[in-house]
Amino acid sequence: MIELDFALFNLKHEEKRGLMYRKYFLDRLAPFFFLPRVERLIELGELNFRGCQISLPLGPGNLNLIEPELKQNIINQTAELAKGYELSIVAVDRRLKQQLLELSIGFPAIFGDNFIKALTYALTLRALSRRDIRRIIIVGEIDGFPQFIGGMSTLGVPISMQTINPGQYEIMNYHLLYERGYAISISALNPQSWDKKDLIFIFDPAQEGLAMVSPHSCCVCLTNNGCDLAPELENKLSKNGLVKSLYNLAPIMETCLLAEAGILSTNGEQVGAEQPLDLDFFAIQQVGDNMGLWDLFLDKAI
Repeated sequence: MIELDFALFNLKHEEKRGLMYRKYFLDRLAPFFFLPRVERLIELGELNFRGCQISLPLGPGNLNLIEPELKQNIINQTAELAKGYELSIVAVDRRLKQQLLELSIGFPAIFGDNFIKALTYALTLRALSRRDIRRIIIVGEIDGFPQFIGGMSTLGVPISMQTINPGQYEIMNYHLLYERGYAISISALNPQSWDKKDLIFIFDPAQEGLAMVSPHSCCVCLTNNGCDLAPELENKLSKNGLVKSLYNLAPIMETCLLAEAGILSTNGEQVGAEQPLDLDFFAIQQVGDNMGLWDLFLDKAI
């Protein structure tokens, strides 16, 4: 049997159209015709990681139409395919996260949140070593946000979270600022105030276009559609038939780094369960640092 480091479960980039892709037919045909299957091997070259793509011939919107119990069966079959390669977890297309979290299934799935946080931390370290950064601006949030802000606060640079609705974060702001002592402020989104001494990270998909209209500031888009962060690595994805977006790259990278760190069995993100408290993006950042992984990202983004 081929030895693999990861399995990626993803869907088609485009939605499937036509009569048979309407809900009535999908619910009846899914158990027979729309089953997960191993589509191809994925080679990541100099990183020496090898995996497989387990795909479903549907788009995210098509899957959303299927009844929950059928979706659960599809995901369970995906886990069985991964187990056939002696893999205990599955890296999952980030676009499916919300759908899967609504299901009552319990196998470990990796969506890449902690990889994105580790990448943010690594990019910040590099920026601080090269530029006079006076403020870190976070647009939107990511899962495990308080823990993430706590880690970023250790760098000693004020953090400003900017959002179109700052009022909804008042309680969190009070908790982070006054109870935990983190140097963070939460304010209305104001890209006109950004300048060359700001380091901006965009997590909100509704605001990803701001990365293109802020030429005087260092702005990095880390939404699901984020790309051109690591051209060499992303080209490897393209050569393997995958879209070179963060929704594919992040879960693959996190799975490989967790395997490298030897903490897959205890620290995988759990679908349908509360995230374990000991899941720490610092561990992923350190493993990536030891491997020299961040060099593939840093010079491009900063």
